[in-house]
Amino acid sequence: MSVHVEIPRPYESAPGRFTVDLVFPAASKRRATHHHSVAWTLAAVHGVEASTPYKVNPRWSIYEENFGNKERNGWQDMRRLTVQGGARAVARYLVALERVIDEVEALATLAVRVFGAWKRSVAAEPHLEYEDASTMRTRAREFRADALRALVQGLGTPRRGAAERNSSRPMWEQYGAVADEVWAETGGVDLERADEEAVTVQLLRMVSDSEACRAVVVEAEHLVAAEAARVEEQRAPWAVENAETGREGQMELFPEETARVPVVAVWQSVSSDRRRYVPAA
Repeated sequence: MSVHVEIPRPYESAPGRFTVDLVFPAASKRRATHHHSVAWTLAAVHGVEASTPYKVNPRWSIYEENFGNKERNGWQDMRRLTVQGGARAVARYLVALERVIDEVEALATLAVRVFGAWKRSVAAEPHLEYEDASTMRTRAREFRADALRALVQGLGTPRRGAAERNSSRPMWEQYGAVADEVWAETGGVDLERADEEAVTVQLLRMVSDSEACRAVVVEAEHLVAAEAARVEEQRAPWAVENAETGREGQMELFPEETARVPVVAVWQSVSSDRRRYVPAA
């Protein structure tokens, strides 16, 4: 299981159609957005539908939007992605997604290793004159994020040959060229491949869960029908007795003197400032 994406159990949203709500838990919002982009690109490859949920801003108000600090009503939640499709298509997509995200992250790690090797080389000395350990850690972190973005943007598109580096520029400005280098050296990432054994396991899990849910629904319907029959059976003797006795049975329950027209409250004016309660005759 990949640590870069949380995959809950897909649920059957329609007969033969499954839905899964993915979550990208990376600590960095930028990194989670890159993972979201990978999942979005992969959806088109495997023939499933993807949509980004809308996240409402709890601080929003019409006053804040128009006259305050310009708070928006909401935005797309790039940490989540809803995927829908047929059972086998969704199963293949989920199996491939874990592998593709892990491989793209591995390529970004290779890119930052290239950066580290350059930092220790003689060619880097002119560019490191005004850099210290703290700034170089920041440079390395930003370089990895930029290389990851370049790798993600190149998914699903034809790759050009690796561009040559420019020795007159620092390495942190050439993340695109390094991303192309590691892609060419490793052969890139196959977006379509999915382990068939893992797909079968995922598919069986999805179908068995949906069948279990249907069994629970059928059992609940049977219980409701049985309860309704029991209630109707209890009411049946009363209905027969009332039908046989007719109005006489009603009169026994409600004597003649109490079965008259109910008392009506009539307010009669006695004076301009006093009223009294007079029951109707």
